[in-house]
Amino acid sequence: MKYKAVVFDLFETLITEWGHKKYTKREMCADLGVDKDAFDPFWEEKEEDRYIGKIGFEDSILYACEKCEIRPDPETLKMVTAERVRTKAECFKFVQPEVLQLIRALRDMGLKTAILSNCSSEEVTVIRESEIYKYFDEVILSFEVGMKKPDACIYDEALRRLSISPDECVFVGDGGSRELEGAKNAGIKAVQAKWYTNRHPVKRASLEGFPTADEPMEVMEEIIS
Repeated sequence: MKYKAVVFDLFETLITEWGHKKYTKREMCADLGVDKDAFDPFWEEKEEDRYIGKIGFEDSILYACEKCEIRPDPETLKMVTAERVRTKAECFKFVQPEVLQLIRALRDMGLKTAILSNCSSEEVTVIRESEIYKYFDEVILSFEVGMKKPDACIYDEALRRLSISPDECVFVGDGGSRELEGAKNAGIKAVQAKWYTNRHPVKRASLEGFPTADEPMEVMEEIIS
C-alpha cells in the first residue's frame, strides 16, 4: 500500500464545536468586567502567541485586561478558565460514529494515525483528557510544539514522528487555517472533510484542487485509490 499514515485535523474533522454551548468572548468579558470592544484588539494581538505556546490562556486574558486598565481577581480568572475548559470538553462528548469507524478501519489496515491541531493552552488539557485521544499514535498540538498550521514545519514534525515520507501520508481536515494548502505545500495529499461542516447553517464550500469526503468512510476511497 502506498500510504502508511493518515493525519487528521481535530476541530470540525474529528469532533465539532457546532451545536454545543460555547463560552463566548462576550460572556467572558462580562464575567471579567471589561468592555468587549476594548478587549478585542489586545486579545487578537496575542492570537498567534496563544497558538504557538508563547503565552497561555490566563496570561493572555491578563494582558488584554491590563491594557484595558482592568485587573481581574484570581478567583474570577480561575472561574473564567474553568468555564472555558468545561464548554470545550462538551465538544468531545460526541464523536460521529462513522468517524470512529474510519479510524478503526485505518488502524485495522495497519496505517498509523495522528492528530495535528492548532490549539491554545486550555484546549491542550481538554484534548489530552478526551476519549478520542487514545485512538492515535501521535498527537501534535501547536501550543506544545511552537508551530502551527499552515506552516510547513508542523507537517514535517508529524512526518518525523510517524517515520514516514510526505508521499506516504494523507492529511484530512475541514480546510480551516489554510491547513489543506499547508499539507499540499509539504508534499502531502490532502482531503477536505465535510461531514461536520455540511451540517452547519452555512456550508463550507469545497476547496478547489482538493478531493472531498462528505462522509468519513469516503476517505477510504482516497487511501486505496
